[in-house]
Order: sequence, then C-alpha cells, then structure tokens
Amino acid sequence: MADVAEQVVEEVVRSEYERERGKPMPSKNHSRLQARLSKEIIVYYGDQFDVYSELSLESPNPPYVPDLCIFPTEPSNWREDEVKVSAVPLTVIEIVSPSQTDTQLTAKSVDYFAAGVRSYWLVQPVLRTVFVLLPDGSELVFHNDVLTDPTNGVEVDLKQIFR
Repeated sequence: MADVAEQVVEEVVRSEYERERGKPMPSKNHSRLQARLSKEIIVYYGDQFDVYSELSLESPNPPYVPDLCIFPTEPSNWREDEVKVSAVPLTVIEIVSPSQTDTQLTAKSVDYFAAGVRSYWLVQPVLRTVFVLLPDGSELVFHNDVLTDPTNGVEVDLKQIFR
C-alpha cells in the first residue's frame, strides 16, 4: 500500500512541475547535460555572458521556462529579484527529455525567434548531438566536435559535455 501512495505523490509532484513549467520533469541525463553545459559556458564565457537555468520568461518572450538561456552579463543585484524576466535572451538551450519530441521543441523556436532570440540550441542526448537553429531557418549540426554558435561566438566541446 505504501508503494501505491508513493506513486500517487510522485505523480502529483510531476504533474505540478510540468504544469508550472509547461514541460516534462527532467531525467538524470537531462540534468547532467544541463549542469555540464552551464559550467562549460560559465567557465569560458562568464565575463561576457550570464547563464540562467529554468528561468521563467514573460512578454515579449513566449511564457516558457527554457532549460538554459544566455544573456549578456550584468552586475548582480541580490536585493531585488525577478520571478519572470522580460529581457530577451541571446540564446535559448533546450534539452530533449525522454517524453518530448523534436517537433514540440522546434515549434517553440519560432516563438523565441519572433521575440528576438538569436539562436536556439536543441540538445539530443540519445544521439549526443546539438542542433543550433537560427532565425533565418538554417540550422547547424554538431556531433562529437566543437559546437560554435555564430551569433555569440560561444564554443563548447561536445566531447566534454557528452563524456
């Protein structure tokens, strides 16, 4: 009986998470990739860019919560906070979860580009591949090499990310 109760509680927590963020609860691999990508960008580009994880966006952005987003660096203000951010990120990074499809996430890219996002990374953990989508409809594909985002100059060694 305890197992059934635990499953019900887990399902309620998962449903609430998914409702709040509009996306599935992340998996272990998803979480690992999110941390590694953040670290890689912060270590090499922390003086140029801030990386935010699970940041709630609002208009003029679509009301999404991307896995990661990159903004130009700004001074920290610990006395004031924002629950929903209206500034448009330079780059949005989405990691495909087991229950998501590429189609669901690429549809979001259209909304982000309309708001002014310059690049949208679609990370495919199973294939160890990252697609960098651009507002003009083109895409760059990176697998087992160095990803270079032409919109912001960020380079990420995918061998290190997917190790």
